Amino acid sequence: MKVQCPKCLISFTIPDEKVPEGKTLRIACPKCRVPIELNAAPPEAESSESGVLSDFSEMDSSGSIDVVEEGVRTALMCVSNKKLAEGLAPVLGELDFWVVHAARAGFALGKLHHNTYDLIILEENFDSAKAAENLVLHHVQLLPMHVRRRFYLCLLSETMPTLDAMLAFRMGANMILNIRDLEKAKIIFARSMKEYKTFYGFFNAELNRKQA
Repeated sequence: MKVQCPKCLISFTIPDEKVPEGKTLRIACPKCRVPIELNAAPPEAESSESGVLSDFSEMDSSGSIDVVEEGVRTALMCVSNKKLAEGLAPVLGELDFWVVHAARAGFALGKLHHNTYDLIILEENFDSAKAAENLVLHHVQLLPMHVRRRFYLCLLSETMPTLDAMLAFRMGANMILNIRDLEKAKIIFARSMKEYKTFYGFFNAELNRKQA
């Protein structure tokens, strides 16, 4: 198991057999000695081959901290439809994203509380009957601007047209992707996120400098 200290960010490896499945192991960072809690996920919950961590196994890991090597781009895929999620995951893999798949609002909100993602893909009606009841969307819309600018939000929709900038703005998203255009997702993501990174590059650089 690869582990990253949340304080000093050093990365190290713990033998899998040292972390009992279903239990929490508390260790100290070998560099700064800050305590770190490790949880072994059930075998079906995490796939190292696909690079996707999913909560379809109904495991109680909504509050877990993702352990990702420095420099790796991360994505949170909030998609209740399993077939749709299975279609999106390979696309994100080809774009070199490490993916966490949330099928439930509680799992997604727990992940957002403990982690920061470069990309969030969110179904318009995620884990709800309609967009007005989408708890994750409400959470994102209420974030302070300096936090909101740190990630790119793509809203998946069955009705709204792809790349409709005005509708995306009204929904608090950076981009809308109609599910009928899923086969074009790789090109659309690559182009749109590149433009976003260029546009907000100076803003984020200044923000990081002031917080250093």
